[in-house]
Amino acid sequence: MSEKPSILIVDDDPDFRLTTKLVLEGAGYEVLTAIDSNEAETAAAEHRPDLILLDVIMEEVDAGFVFAERYGNTYPIVLLSSIANSSVKIFDIHELPVRGILQKPIQPDALLETVKNAIAASTEKKEEQS
Repeated sequence: MSEKPSILIVDDDPDFRLTTKLVLEGAGYEVLTAIDSNEAETAAAEHRPDLILLDVIMEEVDAGFVFAERYGNTYPIVLLSSIANSSVKIFDIHELPVRGILQKPIQPDALLETVKNAIAASTEKKEEQS
């Protein structure tokens, strides 16, 4: 039996973390949570998640961007933002090592599709490197 893929949700909104966790666990994923980039660094180093869902605005306005720039080549990351459409216009997210950006509120089907695709792409990349 294969191990469940793990996802780290990093968001300062407790309601968002809980609802997103429930959707992902219902789809068979192992889910960890963190409230800010400091907790995310610790959780990521300890658990090595298969994917990180990362809020853009947390303890600082650009905390998500800073974390993504620092760790996006180590972990697959999908950014989450209530200002995603504006973020794309203000920041060139194509310069960041991320798998995409989702606009909040996120529909469960869109979340699951994005997660599935990001994990599949990451798995393919790992297999190519071996």
